[in-house]
Amino acid sequence: MSIKIFLLLMIYATFSMADIPRLKKLTSREIIAYSAMLLISLYLGISYVFNLKWPFLEEAAAVLISDPARRIVEFLKVPS
Repeated sequence: MSIKIFLLLMIYATFSMADIPRLKKLTSREIIAYSAMLLISLYLGISYVFNLKWPFLEEAAAVLISDPARRIVEFLKVPS
């Protein structure tokens, strides 16, 4: 597990060194989008390091939008 933590910290350190100068030039909207992607990667990284059985992003999306998506597909079916 310590190797996984070290690997994750090295990846985030590399990204931070590369992105910090660029982040100063971004608008607030772009910073929000960057932060959202960073939070998603942090969620997946923590799940990887500690071998957690948290739901993956596809499963979370399925829980949130499966019923409306099913209704749209049923609405668009052409009766034969």
